[in-house]
Amino acid sequence: MEGFLRVDQNVTMLPGSPSNSFLADEVASTCPLLTPSPPTNDLINPLPEPEQPSFTIGEELASKLQHVKDDDKEGGDSASSSSSALAEPVCTQLLNHRHNTYHHISKDEISSTQETNGKVQPLQLTFKKPPVDYFFMTWNWPLIRKIALWIFLSGLVAMMALVVAMITALPKTCNPPTLWFQGNVIYEIFPASFTDSTDDGIGDLKGISIRADYLQSLGIKGVRLNSIFASEHYPEHYDNVTSLIELEKQLGSMHDFKLLVDALHLRNISLILDLPLWPNIERLKGDTIEVHEFKEIEYNSPSVEFLRSASLVKEDEHDEVTKALYYWLEHKVDGFYLKGLEHHLGDPHFVASLRRWKRVLGPDRPIIIDHSVIRNAPKSILTSILANVDLIDVHLDMEDGTDNFSKQIESYLNSSLYSQPGMPWIHWNLGNINTPRLANRLLANRLYHNNATLGVTLLQLLLPGTVSIFYGDEIGLKQITDPHDDKKDISNLHNLAPMIWNQPNQPNVEFSHPGVLPWMHGVPAQVSFDQVELISKMIALRSKSPSIYVNSVTKDGVTKANAEIKRFVENDLMVIQRWYPRRRNYVVVSNLGAVHREGDLSRSLYSGDVVVGPRADSRPESVSFKSISLFPGESIVIVLD
Repeated sequence: MEGFLRVDQNVTMLPGSPSNSFLADEVASTCPLLTPSPPTNDLINPLPEPEQPSFTIGEELASKLQHVKDDDKEGGDSASSSSSALAEPVCTQLLNHRHNTYHHISKDEISSTQETNGKVQPLQLTFKKPPVDYFFMTWNWPLIRKIALWIFLSGLVAMMALVVAMITALPKTCNPPTLWFQGNVIYEIFPASFTDSTDDGIGDLKGISIRADYLQSLGIKGVRLNSIFASEHYPEHYDNVTSLIELEKQLGSMHDFKLLVDALHLRNISLILDLPLWPNIERLKGDTIEVHEFKEIEYNSPSVEFLRSASLVKEDEHDEVTKALYYWLEHKVDGFYLKGLEHHLGDPHFVASLRRWKRVLGPDRPIIIDHSVIRNAPKSILTSILANVDLIDVHLDMEDGTDNFSKQIESYLNSSLYSQPGMPWIHWNLGNINTPRLANRLLANRLYHNNATLGVTLLQLLLPGTVSIFYGDEIGLKQITDPHDDKKDISNLHNLAPMIWNQPNQPNVEFSHPGVLPWMHGVPAQVSFDQVELISKMIALRSKSPSIYVNSVTKDGVTKANAEIKRFVENDLMVIQRWYPRRRNYVVVSNLGAVHREGDLSRSLYSGDVVVGPRADSRPESVSFKSISLFPGESIVIVLD
């Protein structure tokens, strides 16, 4: 650095350079503008002039400065004459950039801005193109933007649809849940008497499939088929079965059975089979083999679980019941009624067998037993029986009058079946395959009114538990009339009359092809199809009302049936009231006497609205319990205010 510039304080000042002269002139020109007249305050003493240092430059730097000076002279000679002629004041020169060339700023820096008529132009910046294009610069960005927009909109629509689906899937009511066989209605069918599709006079499985829409219109949740197994002479000796697996050929093939199951399941109707244990099974077998709970499989598809379980069962050829359960579960049967189980109560393997069968079925497939099993079972095994069955079939007798009928119901409502949670539900029936027809029993009880079957069915549908309706009772079907004793040898089967599907102008209309005589023929009886609509309406009301379909209520640790029975007017008027917390209460008032009754029930009840009954042509209306009038066999269902 000493070769370029050196500061020497003692050396005499060099002659002023043009740049030095310019700086001095600049200071002098600005002072008059920025400084006022001599100050009036003489006390202010000016500062002494600072001594300027003396600069000494080297030869190399001097040559470079001389080179710059020569360049400036070449550019400024042409304008020197005009500048001298049109000399402007110093202040103007300071404000005019064109005549104020700063020698201490390089030429490139001065030319970086451009002016026009004294106005500063905006600085324009440019970018050099990169030497190589990036890969994404060749993409079709308009198309990409469209696709991205559609993806966004599609995602937005999908999210909105998901939200709507979740909202619609939410339960619309807060009713307590139950299993499908609890609190609903099961329809019992004797297949040979329902519908004949082959014109041989005997009903069959295909005929039941044809009537699947009718079953759905009733609102039932289950169909129970009486024995469908091969027997020595079907249908007259239907109970003398030769196998618990082989299907009776008169009823059709296994393909027909599959079509029936599919038709019912498509309509949300489950299938229950009667499994006749006695006298076909002489003794039960102990739990000597491992049994696995059956898992749902597809029809005719391989299942490791099923094959494994079935192979274990085959090790013991005497365990016919377990083999039958596995076989029919493979064909999508949903439950079983163990007929004649009460005859095996003395078997030492009774409890072990019952436990094994329940493990096979699981919790969603019910085991139904007759109440005689509970009534006759020793106390030592009663708890085990109740823990392994789901429904207890109870038949209500009406032959002994209204008072006895109501006491039957009360005895069950006050039993341990309703006093403890988790107990089996009662399966109420007014008629079944083993009893005379309901319509005939009502006539024997002097209930001659045409709506008697409707009245007692409405009362039955208000009972707490599961309800069973025997085919034809919904239309008041009667037993066959055999005036010439053509069927005297099978008089115990007269209750299995062929189902009537239209008002009969001729015998057995639409049960079979015209001209085909049914296997159980007789004089046709008058039936009432008008009451079917009221029964289906009552079933629908039952299925959505916890006050009706729930069988008990637990409060403060105490469980009891949510039903109360009352009797009025010489015990002929029977009232059943049903309730559930925070739900509307329902009552059914029935006249089970032989004469017209009118009574005042306002001591216990006030007012309400009629929802069903008492006749097929009745309309909903408000009713006061101050005066209730019913003919024999009539019932009226009322929702309380």
